[in-house]
Amino acid sequence: MKRLEVVSIDRIGLIGEISNVIRRMNGNIIKHTANVATDSSGVMISRFIADIDINEADVRSVVRRMKKIKNVRCVNITDI
Repeated sequence: MKRLEVVSIDRIGLIGEISNVIRRMNGNIIKHTANVATDSSGVMISRFIADIDINEADVRSVVRRMKKIKNVRCVNITDI
């Protein structure tokens, strides 16, 4: 199992796009949280954290695809 963290400028549809990437890679979201806060310049920033079940061979592809989502600033996947 892996922990996924995605930090992005918040917008409508963001969580759906993140979920679709995981689904297309035949992954499964076990648990997730999403929080929104304002950064120092007043921009709303979303932090999505999920425990996902995904094939080890697909981790790099997931990161690459997540980074292509509009306004994503950071993507991290770690072992848990």
